[in-house]
Amino acid sequence: MTVLFDMDGTLFSGDSQLRFARRILRRYGWRRLYLLLLIPCGILRGLRIINTPLMKRAFLSYAWGMKKETLLQECQAFVEEELIPDTFAPVLERLRAHQQAGDTTILCSASPHWWVQFYGKALGFTHTIGTPVALEERVSLFPSIAAPGNNKGANKLLRLADIGITHADIGYTDSRADLPMLSICRKAVLIHPSDALISQVPDGEVMTPPGSVRTIPFTLGCLLGL
Repeated sequence: MTVLFDMDGTLFSGDSQLRFARRILRRYGWRRLYLLLLIPCGILRGLRIINTPLMKRAFLSYAWGMKKETLLQECQAFVEEELIPDTFAPVLERLRAHQQAGDTTILCSASPHWWVQFYGKALGFTHTIGTPVALEERVSLFPSIAAPGNNKGANKLLRLADIGITHADIGYTDSRADLPMLSICRKAVLIHPSDALISQVPDGEVMTPPGSVRTIPFTLGCLLGL
């Protein structure tokens, strides 16, 4: 069988992009200056003057100028110290069962491949796909994202097709943004789904593993590195 997994909110609670930003801002406090760029971009995004991919590139400005080697070390430590311990046990059990059965398991996430690659490797996925954000010797301001762009929605189908996946047996997700991904799956498993997602995938299996739901204060805390 071929099994697809979203990452953030599916394998662990919350958004790894916020959590990684919090880690970096806590460890390198002066990088909070990124707010001078992020706040105006956030306003422009709210006014729909800039799009989501550009906002994502602006958000990554907290890492501007960081050496590639340092960033990758931080990514690996982030996965080992924060994401792996927070992985939902029941979902991890499902993943292990698929792996023991010899299934092809694919991690397909919208988060930057910077740390998605380490998480996928740590959990033993057959293939790992994240948003391919450029990483030079030092992180550039507004780092570029390779075509077709942010690995979200229909773009997931394009990148899955690049590795030969056009149909799957099971898809795991928590998000309506993954409806295109679920469209190629025979079965959907919904993790902590919203009522809207359940209404659009009424025959999906629902899982509610123990884990905190991230709140607005949590989001603001991550953005400020608190």
